[in-house]
Amino acid sequence: MYLSDTKIQELIDSKVLLNADASNIGQVTYDLRTDGFYINESKQSEVELGPGDSTFVSCVECVALPNNLTASVLLRNSRIRQGLSLDAPLYFPGHGTRLFYRVTNVSGNTIALDKSKGIAQVAFQHVEGTVAHPYHGAFSDELNFNGLADYSDVYAGELKKVEDKKEEVANIESRIYGNVLALFAIFAAIFTLVNVNAGGISSDITTVRFVTLDLLIIGGFLVLASAIEAFLVKDKKKKAWLPLLLGIACIAVAVVLAFQ
Repeated sequence: MYLSDTKIQELIDSKVLLNADASNIGQVTYDLRTDGFYINESKQSEVELGPGDSTFVSCVECVALPNNLTASVLLRNSRIRQGLSLDAPLYFPGHGTRLFYRVTNVSGNTIALDKSKGIAQVAFQHVEGTVAHPYHGAFSDELNFNGLADYSDVYAGELKKVEDKKEEVANIESRIYGNVLALFAIFAAIFTLVNVNAGGISSDITTVRFVTLDLLIIGGFLVLASAIEAFLVKDKKKKAWLPLLLGIACIAVAVVLAFQ
């Protein structure tokens, strides 16, 4: 059961809802004021959220919930229509903290947020009976944004896995581009070899000259393919050095033959 405006006023008077402004009381909610925005744990007074971007929001208001009361942070109707979504925990009985929530831009436009305009509201619900074990978790007495707090070690592995996957996808993308360019280099090398050999036959070039030209062309394109891979593939462990070595060997043999 949600508490009414008169009951919310009583919460302010009894210091359950702290730093509150009575003029922000609605029928069954209280309009929260913004203290700051957190992106990468850096506090800012205003932010611009592109499509898909998120920010944590700290409120001016704090709560010191008794053992028979919970609090829920909800997004204001106008902000829903603007294209924001909100994620927030259920604040348990016994929890004392500044109120925090996260908003995400789910629209296709950039949304600018600042401290002057409200974003969210809080509603209070009575718990039937008194809880035996009030909240004493990692986010108790959180007046400043603590990120993952004591859960940083618990979730560190999952965050590392996500970063590894992002790097893996980036490497796959680079290798695809590299393979496409390498295929173009192979076709160009074949086309060049055919043209040079056809021209050499009509010009009555010696076999040694044929071999020298072919080795120079093959070596040059192998070095080119290696250069393409060096620029595009970021993971040094996955770079293939064989094409470069073969290319250098072909060019070296061609130079030796040219001076014989």
